[in-house]
Amino acid sequence: MDLHGGNVFRLERDGKINILDYSSNINPLGVPESFKEAVINNFSILEKYPDPEYVELREAIGDYNGISSENVVVGNGATEILFLYMKAIKVKSAMIVSPTFAEYERALKVSGAQVSYFELKESENFKIDVDRLLEEIQDEELVVICNPNNPTGRFISLEDIDKISLVLDKKGKKLFVDEAFIEFIDNWTDKTSILLKRKNIFILRALTKFFALPGVRLGYGLCYDTELLKKISSIREPWSVNSFAELAGKVMLKDEGYIKATELWIEEEKKWFHDELKNIKNIKPYKTESNFILIKLLSMNSKNFRDKMIDEGIVVRDASNFKFLNESFVRLAVKDRDKNKKILEKIEKVVK
Repeated sequence: MDLHGGNVFRLERDGKINILDYSSNINPLGVPESFKEAVINNFSILEKYPDPEYVELREAIGDYNGISSENVVVGNGATEILFLYMKAIKVKSAMIVSPTFAEYERALKVSGAQVSYFELKESENFKIDVDRLLEEIQDEELVVICNPNNPTGRFISLEDIDKISLVLDKKGKKLFVDEAFIEFIDNWTDKTSILLKRKNIFILRALTKFFALPGVRLGYGLCYDTELLKKISSIREPWSVNSFAELAGKVMLKDEGYIKATELWIEEEKKWFHDELKNIKNIKPYKTESNFILIKLLSMNSKNFRDKMIDEGIVVRDASNFKFLNESFVRLAVKDRDKNKKILEKIEKVVK
């Protein structure tokens, strides 16, 4: 099984053509037209190096998040920022709130850290128990949280993040919050952890999901610990963000029409899709606050379900390789209404 789900390239090489990819959580509105036009009109930028300090890009990101560009570091996708952060802080031990994205564990182990896990329990609908988390933290110097969490779709309130970070701060510990999916949350600008302005919090973001740009790698970190940001910048490879990725950030973060259209789509579609999934027998969809839905299969295992869905022309994310999940779980992206109606029909057919 692929670590991050459906490998459509492999499926196509195996003769599975025109597969509908429900394993990847990308905005179905596609790449913003504003960026497409900008690329056409700015091909000449390929003839020179990007700004090694990315001043204009960091200013655009700062404006988008309501903070100073001094609090921004950019990288070749969120994954580069994640690995740079772990390398920069180099903690001896860390706790990951799980099940969640596998790269946190890899980044920590590459930097030499011992890893422990806090379990989001199915019996609690994968909602975090903050008091239990704080009780379980012992020698760990860092806590890693994905918010909203992948693959469960649950979101931790700003009040709970504040409580966690305050306790950690008093003990000289750090909090890493991955907000790669936060823009799919209703009124996300009032709920992001950056509002707390606490130096022990580091926030990870990307343009991959919300702006449908996985092929142009651009991620960034937000933090009020400027010394830490300087250290990350000092160990980052020069020009790791290419000219088109730099252009994407400067253009798309100002595309208010695209942003508003996406917010209206996800607010309606995630609720409609979840309600429709609830009507299908032999599955249990969990409530989501993002653009994907975790499903428990009640009559078959995830591998069998995935294989049968591929035969129907759709690839889903087999979630059995997430820590604390098993072969009963799969994850579905939320796409446009027509595609969602199609997969509903296929799921009902397969699980009967």
